[in-house]
Amino acid sequence: MRYAPLLLLLLLLGCRGEEVDPRVLVEQRAAEQVAAIRANLLRDCQRNVMDAASARADSLLLDRARRMRRIAGRPPRPGRPGAPPVKELSAPLPLRPLFPFEIRYDTLLRDSLRRDSIRLDSLLQERILRDSLR
Repeated sequence: MRYAPLLLLLLLLGCRGEEVDPRVLVEQRAAEQVAAIRANLLRDCQRNVMDAASARADSLLLDRARRMRRIAGRPPRPGRPGAPPVKELSAPLPLRPLFPFEIRYDTLLRDSLRRDSIRLDSLLQERILRDSLR
């Protein structure tokens, strides 16, 4: 029984209610509702986009199937009389990159080429403008 007053004091201090600011509570609930509304709008928007894309893809596939059915079994269209024969490659051309390795990975060279291109373009624009004013 020695500890009864101490225990009673701890219970009284522990049961004190927390002060709740109603503005903070309202702001939290409003933020949750705004987040839920945004999520619903985004989900609806994505669903609408996917439905529209599916409809367009389906119509394109159906149109292609109808065209293929119309021309199925027909012989190829004959060429014009007296037209030169169609040229065909003897061997396929090898693939190579559009830009050489040096341009892609040498930043100084790439920047220099870009500046030259911009300068040349601005000179051409200036010449076109000057010629149009004459």
